[in-house]
Amino acid sequence: MELDELKEKWTEHDKKLDLSIRLNQQLMRDTYTRRAKSALWRLASMLALGSIALLVVIVSLGAFTAKNWPTPKFTIPAMFLDIAAIAALAALNAQIGMALKMDYDQPVATIQKRLETLRKFRIRYIQAILVSAALLWMPLFVVAMKGFFDADVYRLFATSWIVTNVAFGFAVLALGIWLSKKYRPDAGYNLNAASGFLATLAEFEDDHSPQERSSMRAYSPDE
Repeated sequence: MELDELKEKWTEHDKKLDLSIRLNQQLMRDTYTRRAKSALWRLASMLALGSIALLVVIVSLGAFTAKNWPTPKFTIPAMFLDIAAIAALAALNAQIGMALKMDYDQPVATIQKRLETLRKFRIRYIQAILVSAALLWMPLFVVAMKGFFDADVYRLFATSWIVTNVAFGFAVLALGIWLSKKYRPDAGYNLNAASGFLATLAEFEDDHSPQERSSMRAYSPDE
């Protein structure tokens, strides 16, 4: 076999190898981005259910406020709760938008950055919920007692008992902040799964980089 013919066959083989690598990369990318997309869709579905529940809570608190409007000791706690619920609903909707608007045609590193932004946002949301639960449990107790049992908490319990429990809530808040700094809350199974799929894809693309294909084409039978 002459040298020119050998070079031609080697070039043809190199093109086939390059095409095979690109096809494998595209197949790998399609598979893992589809899995990541499915995980984020599941997350968005769960968040949507939470949004519906919060919307019911917001409407109920609005009705409670309207019903008890002449009595500030009931309406003020209800308004605080309503504002917190509206803020939580906005945060949930923001997470849904971030999960569903992910562009999977972008480079993997860019998708990973957007996913990391969503993960941080979700962790902050969970921390805010924990803080709110410690701060707003007393207004929640007042509204629940009045709404479900038509009972006046201020008459049932002494002021000292209420103040003590509010102070206890702040103590729990301080403990919660310390724990959240020491043990960061988890962002959830679906978000972690999506991150894992993209991390695997990134490793695959790194292992089959264009530089490797260039080094393959750089080889010549003359060497």
